Formats: sequence, structure tokens, C-alpha cells
Amino acid sequence: MSNTRIGVLSLAVAIALALTVQSAAAQPLTERERTLLEKVDTLEKRVADLERSQAAGQAVRSVKEDQSRVQLENRVSEIEEKIDQDASSAATDFRVFWKEGLRFESGDGNFKLRVGGRIQNDWAWYNQDDSLKWPVGDEQDGTEFRRARIYLQGDIYEDIFYKAQYDFASDNPTSFKDVYVGLKNVPHVGKLTLGHRKEPFGLEQLTSSKYITFMERSLADAFTPGRNVGAMISNDALDERITWALGVWKDVDDWPSSNDSDEDQGVAFTARLTGLPWYEDDGRKLLHLGVAYSHRNPDGANYRFRERPESHLANRYVNTDGFVGFRTRDGSVDGVDLWGFESALVYGPFSLQGEYMLADVDTEFAGNPDFDGYYLQASYFLTGENRRYKQSSAAFDRVKLNNNFSPGSGNWGAWEVALRYSSIDLNDGIIRGGEEDNWTAALNWYLNPNTRVMLNYILADVEHDLYEGDLDILQCRFQVDF
Repeated sequence: MSNTRIGVLSLAVAIALALTVQSAAAQPLTERERTLLEKVDTLEKRVADLERSQAAGQAVRSVKEDQSRVQLENRVSEIEEKIDQDASSAATDFRVFWKEGLRFESGDGNFKLRVGGRIQNDWAWYNQDDSLKWPVGDEQDGTEFRRARIYLQGDIYEDIFYKAQYDFASDNPTSFKDVYVGLKNVPHVGKLTLGHRKEPFGLEQLTSSKYITFMERSLADAFTPGRNVGAMISNDALDERITWALGVWKDVDDWPSSNDSDEDQGVAFTARLTGLPWYEDDGRKLLHLGVAYSHRNPDGANYRFRERPESHLANRYVNTDGFVGFRTRDGSVDGVDLWGFESALVYGPFSLQGEYMLADVDTEFAGNPDFDGYYLQASYFLTGENRRYKQSSAAFDRVKLNNNFSPGSGNWGAWEVALRYSSIDLNDGIIRGGEEDNWTAALNWYLNPNTRVMLNYILADVEHDLYEGDLDILQCRFQVDF
């Protein structure tokens, strides 16, 4: 009870006692006494009113507290219900978005799908020495769809990945390219891939045709195994500064297809090791070094090396299945050892890249001939971009532009100039496949990260035991990929 109430009651009690005593004496009330009695009545009423007011206030506060508690409980229930609904829909709903291609992804991240493809339309014009026409063929100007591919790629429950890529521009109605499944996060291994894909050999070969600097790969590409069916393990270390890959493969793409009468026939073991001793500024400055090795066991099957003059519409001018001497398909090839050495330097808009490849062939009819090839190329972005390097695959990736093509905004995309020298020697002993040296100049116009126009000029110098001469090639490509 408050001090005010105690004081009022004390005064009232004192007055009442005084009045009682006086009344007991049977004396009449004075005017002052009557006034005091009226004040007592007034005070008693005020005390009663105050008590009623406090009781009412307490009741109001109690009701408000109950209402607030109910509202809070209802809000918590609504939030919990919303969370349950979102969690339930996350497992089934896919979000669709664009990130350098069309992508689908489940809300919980367990399922990912990417749909992509590429279209490359090439045009070529040739000026050929007469000395090359009768033994090789008269080159004809022309056009073709170099590649027209579509693919599906994604993850299943995070640790399973897959890819299915088909090419509609090949001689077959549809041709398998990358078709494989794999496991991620395998203890002590990293990734395990099973299926049809490129063997881990060669920087230029492992860089997608969407991202290579020139329209075609160099003459040294004749020694890369390319795609075959096999099993490969791969991993990285030191924050992707080191990568390695090792696989066993079955030759299925060599001409002609391997004879399977021997269980070991056509089997190959291929490995690659790369390192980044220098990597700065998110890849604008880097030094890449790598080495690859492949032991192939044709075990008597047909085997050969050959290459076009860096133009897919042209004929092949160097070929171990040549016009004189012994042909590798006429004899037994017991083993082939391939070596590849690769390096690349990126310093802002400038880049330098080169590879050397060596093939040591073990034959029953021509001893152990060696063939080799190499290239060195340089490129420079006039608009300041740089070649992008993908550490996980130790190869070059899609270029990011400073400004996409937009004439209304005064932007014309990115421009790159490049120069390459490449050489191949397929002569050794009685095997006379020929020699060739190429100079290639290139101008690349990137309208945006997914669209590119390429212009190449090639001067090819061919020397063969039966012919020699020069070939001038002008070719261009219109490319869209996603």
C-alpha cells in the first residue's frame, strides 16, 4: 500500500477515535467536528475509488499482456510454417538462370544441370603451288560447319557428375564427344571419371576449341591422343597450384579401329602433371609448366601420324601413311611412347605459349623411328583483356570482356592479335611422312564472352621426298557458344 493511502487512513482513524470518545461523552458535535467527519467520508470515498482504479488498471494490463502473448505465438507459428513450406519446396523446385550458359539448379543444391552448345561456321580460300596439286590434291575454296554441338552437364547429389556432348557437324549423323560419368571427393584420389573424353595430354588440346587462340590447333597436335574411352583419376594440391591426372584408355578413335583379338591391344596409359610457380592478380599474371606422358600398346594394330596445314577444309600434306617407303599400316607397331612438354606465360594482355611433343615408335619393320613437333605462339589484347586460366583443369578458359559489343554505347568488344610458328617432322629412317613449317597470323574480335569472329592467315611450307611447295590460306570463323 502506498504512503498516501496509509496517511489518509491514519488520519481517518484518529478523527474517528476522537469523535467516538466525544460521542461517548454524549456531547453535541461542534461545527469543526462535523467538518472533519465530512472530510473523513470524502477521504474514504477517494480511497475506495483509488483501489477500484488500480484493480481496473491491473486487469487492463493483464488483458494486454495476454493479447501480446497470443499475437507473438501466432507470429512464431506463421514463421515456422513458412520455414517448413520453403524447406519442403526447396527439394523439388529448380531455379533457372544464365551464367555463361543456361543452368538449372534445385533449391537444396543437390541437382545441377547445364545446357550448352557451340556453332562454328568456317570459310576458307586457298592459293596452292602447282607442285602440291597432283600428289596431294587441288585445294578448293569452301565453307563448312566445323562444329555444331550440344551438351548436357551437371551434378547429382553433389558427388556425382556427368556430361553428354554430341556433334552434328561430323561425317556421322551424330558423333559422341564427351560422354562420361564420374565421382567427386573420392578419398586420396579426388575425381574418378569413366567414359569417353580427352586423355590428359597437351595444353592446347585440353583447351576447348571455344577458347583456343587460333581457328585450328598447331601441327604438333598430330601427336595428342585426343578422345578415347577409359578411366581417369585426377586431383589438385596447394590450392590448385598443382594438378595431376592419370588414366587407362582404350583406343577407339584411331584410324582404322583397333583389332580386339588381343585383350591388351589398343590399351594406353596416359598421365599429366602441371604446376603454377607464379600466379598473381587473379590470373592476369601467371606462369604455367607441364609435362605429359603416354604409353600406347597397339600390339600389331595399325598406327599412323598425319596432320592438315591448320585448316580443316585442306588436305593432309604430312602423313606417315605416305606415298613412298613402308607404311605403318603395312607392318606391326608394338609400342608408342609419347612425350609432351608445355609452358605458358600470361602478363596482363600479353601471353606466350609453347609445346614440344615427341613420339618414339617401336616397329618390327622399321626399327624405332622418332617423330616430333612443336609450336610457339604469342598474343596481345588491344583492348586490355587477358587470357583466362582455369586452375582446376590447368587449361585456358573463356575470356571476360571489359565492354561487350554495343555500338550505341560506343563499345566494340575486345580485339586480340596473335602470331604462331609451328613445325612437324614425320621423317625418320625408312618412314618418310614429310615435314611442314607453318606461320599463322590471327585477328580475333570478341563481341561478348559467347560470340567471336576469327580471321587467320596461314603460310605453309611443305617438304616431302616426292613434292614440296607453299600453300597460302585465308580463313575465317563465326562462332557462338553457350
